[in-house]
Amino acid sequence: MKVGSIVLSTNQGLGYLAKDFYSNGIIDEVLVKKSVRFKDNMEWYPESKMIGPRNTDFSNSFEKKDIPIIINFLSKIDVLFLFEIPFYHNILSLAKTMGVKTILMPMYESTPFPIEADLYVCPSKLDLQYYKAMYPNTPSVHIPVPVPNEIIWKKREKAKVFVHNAGNGGAAGRNGTEELIEAMKYVKNPIKLIIRSQKKDFNIQDSRIEYVKNTLPFNELWQTGDVFIFPEKFNGLSLPLQEAFASGMLVMTTSRFPNTDWLPCEPLIPTKGTKEINLANIKFDSSILEPKDIAKKIDEWYDRDIEKFSLLGREFCEQNSWDVLKQKYQNLWS
Repeated sequence: MKVGSIVLSTNQGLGYLAKDFYSNGIIDEVLVKKSVRFKDNMEWYPESKMIGPRNTDFSNSFEKKDIPIIINFLSKIDVLFLFEIPFYHNILSLAKTMGVKTILMPMYESTPFPIEADLYVCPSKLDLQYYKAMYPNTPSVHIPVPVPNEIIWKKREKAKVFVHNAGNGGAAGRNGTEELIEAMKYVKNPIKLIIRSQKKDFNIQDSRIEYVKNTLPFNELWQTGDVFIFPEKFNGLSLPLQEAFASGMLVMTTSRFPNTDWLPCEPLIPTKGTKEINLANIKFDSSILEPKDIAKKIDEWYDRDIEKFSLLGREFCEQNSWDVLKQKYQNLWS
């Protein structure tokens, strides 16, 4: 069985996710969707063709020049495996008419509805809940996303250096960066907080905060720091949380499902409830964060022994490795 995908080749979560599945042999063929906003890394897929762009990353139809490329691509595969968004509304229906099985890894907060695949492979139990309710007649399964091979576990012993990834800013403030910066006004201890970002500068006045324009190679990203603090407001699959935990860091994030399903709960940050937001015409709940609660949790954990949590991260890394999970993905079409 030959598996293909339409992917991004950008330095963001969705780009790295597809790249990891390709490098581990789950995906055999790719078409690269040209990004509207970010640099494409075509060297990831040297034998592949590029399609697009449109004005957005999700379009109603193909560009005329791309139709022969897409049809040729679909004619060479048995399974179309897509991550989060199919980029074109009609790619799934076209694939089905050509006898190609369609599988989508949905993200409840960003996969536009309706996307009717033959199978939904949900990366979190929260996504599974959404898709079983949304499409009760279509099979949905939960398989975790494997930990990237580049993640190297390292034992952390004391909670002294806190690290936060702001990414490209985070849609609707999802990463909680502004609340974290505000929280530092109330932190009593002399912690060191490193904020990494690929895009956005922040108004930082606290000398305990080091702002870094993130240019680190992926395999070095999780070697610095003891605590990964990431008060995200919504997400099903959160690659930064997974990668930080697997690398041995204590993870301090929002106390919400599905985080409470797989992370140690003691360091989690309480919320003040939720509010409904609308992102890309999808309505869902977003956690409400209070900076003083974030500060209280930081002070509670500063300089504490975190070795047992670091060891739990090693167990997570081993249990969710490609060696363990690869066959589960291959069984979807074997």
